[in-house]
Amino acid sequence: MVIVLLALLLMAFASVALLRSTDTATQVIGNLGFQKTALGQADGALKLAEDWISANSTGGALFEDDTAKGYYATSADNCDLTGNTTPASSSDNVAWPGSSKSANCTVVALAVTPDGIATGYSVAYVINRLCNAPGDPAAPLADDGFTPMTCAHANTETLSGSTRASASYGQTPLSGGTQYYYRITARVLGPRSSVRYIQTLVIL
Repeated sequence: MVIVLLALLLMAFASVALLRSTDTATQVIGNLGFQKTALGQADGALKLAEDWISANSTGGALFEDDTAKGYYATSADNCDLTGNTTPASSSDNVAWPGSSKSANCTVVALAVTPDGIATGYSVAYVINRLCNAPGDPAAPLADDGFTPMTCAHANTETLSGSTRASASYGQTPLSGGTQYYYRITARVLGPRSSVRYIQTLVIL
């Protein structure tokens, strides 16, 4: 009788362990599904940001910050985009929707609603031009009149029919076409506290 009772007890423990394992596997699969959906939502936000950059590429619209559109004319190297660079301090964090502006970072993300966004997800992005200061990227000095203007750029060669280009970070050359880099960072919040950051570079 004692042996039978012990066997039943062991079987009960095994059944409980199996149920817990099944629940954990279900949660893992569900979280992976949420993360995959979040990635799709981020693609929509990146497309909106790319369209905005293209629409404002003429004239000097991209020379200065447009905080209402989540655009910043500098790389904002002092800002922590994801909050993971300096986890012990939030004083340099980007202000994503739902958080206040940080003491050491003036970057505020723009909340957007891409077409076909899934229920339960919220999306925001920040655009940074990869320059050290606001101003005309082709000018030798920034807007303040004394800071040397430095931007990440690609210099297209003037050879007829050539598609070659050389990337560099420094002063604009005297000849040849120049395209500048813009970094787009999107954050997606979803069910079960899922968070996804997606980043891409646009050259224009």
